[in-house]
Amino acid sequence: MKKIILVLVILCLVGCSKKEEPKKEIITADEVVDIYKDDNPILLGLYENDYKLVTDYYAKKIEGKDLFFTVYFTNDQFLTSGSRKYKWYDYYNKYDNIENYKIGYNISFSVGDEIISKNVTSVTNEYVFDPYFYIYLYDDIHQNDGAWYSHITKDKDGKNTMYTSIKLYLVKISRVTSPITLTVFTYDSPDDFDSDGNYRGNSKYQIKINWQ
Repeated sequence: MKKIILVLVILCLVGCSKKEEPKKEIITADEVVDIYKDDNPILLGLYENDYKLVTDYYAKKIEGKDLFFTVYFTNDQFLTSGSRKYKWYDYYNKYDNIENYKIGYNISFSVGDEIISKNVTSVTNEYVFDPYFYIYLYDDIHQNDGAWYSHITKDKDGKNTMYTSIKLYLVKISRVTSPITLTVFTYDSPDDFDSDGNYRGNSKYQIKINWQ
């Protein structure tokens, strides 16, 4: 009987002497918090005829028609007259350390029940909205004074190219059943886009192209 009691006492002492291991906290992928803060200071505006800020825009659904907009780093309602190139630099030079920022666009619209929304951040996106319309991008800045120039092609697209103007060339536009939402934005790194490719920064300007 004494032996049994002694064994029980030993087992109790051994069990009590074991320290409980701390619980390890496991963080799942769903619990990871994506901390994003945008300090981009650039104001943006889309302009027609190089001087008037676009707010309400109306166009006719005509195949072969061009819709042309120029980007400036401001959203003043009216701009002064003068060369597009030097007027653009007047606003660009008001910002410090913005050499790494690029200009991109997002275009969205409906065709029946289908919603189409895509970013345009490269000249290779020319036909992403085919057959409804084509996209042409222009660099109005890196041009010789008074020189004629066309839209940017892949072989002319470089590190310092700025997509300062955009043209929508209407093709099968009659199939589009909603206004076109055109958003211009500036970005400097991939983290300015969420996991679905949507721009999430502060520097953007948006218009709607309504049909008459």
